[in-house]
Amino acid sequence: MRTRFLWGSLGLALLLLAGACGSKSEKPVPMQIQGVNVDISQLSAAFVDAAPELKKQVTDGIIKVRYNQYLQGMMDLDAALNMPGLSDKQKEVLTKVIGQLKEVVAKAPPQ
Repeated sequence: MRTRFLWGSLGLALLLLAGACGSKSEKPVPMQIQGVNVDISQLSAAFVDAAPELKKQVTDGIIKVRYNQYLQGMMDLDAALNMPGLSDKQKEVLTKVIGQLKEVVAKAPPQ
C-alpha cells in the first residue's frame, strides 16, 4: 500500500515538473485591444537588454497603452523609434506595434 502511494506521488510530481518546464521557443501572446492583436509582449521582449533611456521610453509607451492612452503611447513609441542605438529587430517590432495601435485608435470609441 505504501509503495503504491510513493509511486503515485512520484508519478504526479514528474507530471507537474514536466508541465512546468515550458519551451523557450514559445511565441509571446499578443494583447487584445479593441479587437486588435497588439504585440506588447514581443515589444517588451525586444527591449529587455536595451539601453536604459531607450528601455524607459518604450516602457512609458507600453504603460500608457495599458491605461488606454493609445495616442500618448504611440507618441512615446514613435519617439523611441527615432532614438539612436536601435537594432533592426527593435525597429521592426516598434513599427509593427505602432501600426497595430493605429488600428486600435481607429476602432476605439471617442474619449
